[in-house]
Parts: sequence; C-alpha cells; structure tokens
Amino acid sequence: MAYELVAGANALIPGDEVAIRARATNCGTVDFAVAVLPIPGGAEPWLPLQDPPPSYAEGATSGVEFALKLSRFGDAVQTVALVLYSSAASSTLMPLRDVSIDVGDNNIRLQHADLTVPSIVFAELYRRKGQWKVRAKKDGVFDGIEELGRRLGVHVTDRRREEPARHSPPPDFGSGPSRGGRGNLADWTGSGSMVADRFLITNAHVVKNASEISVSGFSGKTRAEPVIVDETNDLALLRLSESFGPSRIVFRDAGVHLGEHAHAIGYPLAGLLGRGPQFTSGSVSNLLGPGDDARLMQITCPIQPGSSGGPVFDESGNLVAVVTASLNNAQNVNFAIRSALVLPLLDAANIDFERKEQCQPIPISEIVRANSPFVWRVECFG
Repeated sequence: MAYELVAGANALIPGDEVAIRARATNCGTVDFAVAVLPIPGGAEPWLPLQDPPPSYAEGATSGVEFALKLSRFGDAVQTVALVLYSSAASSTLMPLRDVSIDVGDNNIRLQHADLTVPSIVFAELYRRKGQWKVRAKKDGVFDGIEELGRRLGVHVTDRRREEPARHSPPPDFGSGPSRGGRGNLADWTGSGSMVADRFLITNAHVVKNASEISVSGFSGKTRAEPVIVDETNDLALLRLSESFGPSRIVFRDAGVHLGEHAHAIGYPLAGLLGRGPQFTSGSVSNLLGPGDDARLMQITCPIQPGSSGGPVFDESGNLVAVVTASLNNAQNVNFAIRSALVLPLLDAANIDFERKEQCQPIPISEIVRANSPFVWRVECFG
C-alpha cells in the first residue's frame, strides 16, 4: 500500500533501492518521462528519453518505471531531484491527466494546475545522517529541463530540445514577421530593455535556437540579432536593425537591500493581457538565488511566461535586475539577474550607459511612465 505524500511532506526510504513509477492518462498527446538530477555533481544526470540508463538505475523498462540504487550515487551527492518533463521543451505537461508517481512506498499526485509547465520537480531524495529520505515537491518552471538543471547547479543537455519552453505561450494576436506556413505568429516570446540606441538586453535562453528575432515596442518594430550571448549568466545583448533614439534607462550604482521595493515591466503571455507592457510590484525577498547563487536575487513581483529578459526597477526608477526564472506553484518565488552582470556586456560593446546611486523614491506611476517606452517585446522564430 502506497502512502500519499503532499508537497512538503517527507518519508524515510528503507534500504538502498527505491522504485520509481509514473502513470497518467491521455498520454498519447505528450511524450514524458522522469529525469534524475543528482546534486551536486559526482553522478551524471539522466534524461531517459535520450540517454541509456546509468549505473545507478536498474530495471529501466521505460522512462517512467525504474529503480534507483542509492549507494551508487557516491558520497558527494546529497540530493537527487526527480523531474517529470516533456520531451519537447516547447510542450507543457498540460495534456496529461491523473498523474500519479510512486516513489518507493509513497505516492505523489500532480493536479492539472501543476502541469502548466514543461518540467516540474515532483520530489527530491536527500541524505540526512547517512539515511535517505524523500520529500514531495511541486516546483515547476516555465523553462525546459536544461534551464531547470542550470538553476539546480546541474549541467543538463537536452538533445531533443526544440525551443525555450518558457516562451511557448498562447498565440500572439499582434503582427509579426511572416514565416512560411506559420502566419504572423512568433514561436516564443520574451521581454527586453533598450539600454542604448539600437541595443537591447534580454535573456540568453530567450534567443537560444532562434533563427530569426524581431522586437516591438511603443516606437515600432524591427529585426534584431545577437551581438553578445552570455549563457553562463543568461544574458544576451541584441543589436536592432533600425534606430529608435537614445534610451533613458539608468542603472543603479549600488547593491540592493533585502526587503526593498521592486517593480517589473514586461510582455507576459505574448500580449494576450493587452498590447502594451505589463507592470507588477513586489519586493526583494532574498539576496541570493537557488543554491546561494550570488548572481541572482529573489523577487516577489508576479511573473508570467514571456516576462523573461524584462527589467526590474527600484523605487527610484533605476534598473537593478533582469527577470530570468520563476518557480511554478510556489507563490511569487521569482529570480532576477543582478544588473551588475549586464554592465560588462555594455562595456565590451563600447556602449555608454548611466549609473546613479539610489535616491529619493518616486511615484510608481512615474517609474512606469519613464521606463515603459524602453521595454520591448522579443519575438523569436525557430
């Protein structure tokens, strides 16, 4: 008899072997499997849809049923993330129904609302005082499994990756570059900040695998091409094919403080929420990212698919970060890249920019009015 584990609950794993079995209905519409991501390194991650079983996996008749030999992970591995994922980064798990996953003697169920993402950490195996335990989780991300691995500090190569999963929202009803047989719809979208005339900063994962990029904002629409792509810090500098005048975005010349206000502007859900940019407010809730990653900060501004690459401003209207990731089903747990990492890209491209100390707060409406014209939607075609 399996005991149901709700998110956050944990249970002891007796013995050295734990059996994994995932089941769902309506499976014919999406190819899915359970990935195994050991943290930290010392054992290779396993994506069953592309890789043969590693030494720590036995009896793998499919990517959804196998057993893990815990002793074979080695002493360096303290945590193992178990991830339900779609084989195509452009596809979410939403078509699945009645998802039920056995982890040893325990059962974890995922609801339809949990499956709006292409990958979700449904459990973690972790070692405490020489004993393995399992904890149920529901940490889905809008990114594909490659990006999820990066957030967890695990290098994952998804060879079946088709496009960045965060940016496969419902159709954009606006105009866009024509692609053969696809009409005017972008394959995925993100957001970006016009940091200088003809130069825009966004996320590297937004433009990765794009064969064509266009950007649109209040001032018009044009094509763009990557100039510098920093995959390590998930940043990309794009050059626009047309000039739209100088940018007035100002970078903050100091670090942020825990608890201070944060304001995000972007183009979530490919414009379905309206043609203009969307604004959300929150605060800086952690000065570090997952795994104490000092490149990132955690913010509570609500983030949706398509917000990636958009700017985060302080209460003086200075740019302090760039949105990069969001944890699904964990309310307002979002991450942004510190703006200090943007500046070396601008230096490398000989782009002048303005920096200011944090000064007196200005009205939120003024922050939006002053900066919205320089926040653009990034439209990508595979």
